[in-house]
Amino acid sequence: MATYFVSDIHGQYQAFQRALRDASFSPQTDRLYVIGDMIDRGPESKEVLFELFRLRQEYPNHVFLLKGNHEQMLEDWLKGQGNPQLYLRYNGGDATIRSLLGHHPLRRAFLHSMPSTAEQEEARRFILAEYPGLLPALSSLPLYMELPADPASGAPAVLLVHAGIRPGIPLKEQNPEDLLWIREPFYLHEQGDRPIVFGHTPVPRLPGYEGQGPWRRGNLVGIDGGAAYRRGILLVEWPSLQSIFVPIQDVQPDLYVRVI
Repeated sequence: MATYFVSDIHGQYQAFQRALRDASFSPQTDRLYVIGDMIDRGPESKEVLFELFRLRQEYPNHVFLLKGNHEQMLEDWLKGQGNPQLYLRYNGGDATIRSLLGHHPLRRAFLHSMPSTAEQEEARRFILAEYPGLLPALSSLPLYMELPADPASGAPAVLLVHAGIRPGIPLKEQNPEDLLWIREPFYLHEQGDRPIVFGHTPVPRLPGYEGQGPWRRGNLVGIDGGAAYRRGILLVEWPSLQSIFVPIQDVQPDLYVRVI
């Protein structure tokens, strides 16, 4: 049985499926932890999200999903909260809404422009009616997971969190916004003894990155392969940190493979 970590898929369904296939991943025997940002920017956010929800439901002891800042923004938008312009125009939420709308005529309103309040409300009503389980599923996603040490594999105890933590603050007292959004104060200054695996900041943007595989500094491991910027998906095995990287441009539509 292998354990894999991945983060920041960002609607790149084809590359994600290719990475799972290249790893010979099986949800019946292996474990998969997705550390947030399954959606936004990429073209197939609905496919990524619903496939992962399906796998989690069918294999609850083998597939685990965490919340990223993009899942939080979608949840807020579906509730009519948050900053819709920040989400839709600047964080790629428009791609997710188009994905969820499918062939609905409203799809055009979310393409290359900011939809009106009325168009957003109509799209929101349609999505909530079409996918009644979506909002509860998003709300149920945890902000972090603590995995115990595994003597059989030699894996140490590890914290999984989308963006990171605020150094010097106990985990249970962390601000949720930091867990979802923090960058430099975490990866430049965190000095804890426990390994922390995180996404959110693409590995090429982390200091001293050597150009392949996950980023490492002390006990910190960054695994965002940069799919949000059409770089790729990084699938990392734990605890070896061996990885599979699938560049977005290398994946063609006919490489669609559904994990069963």
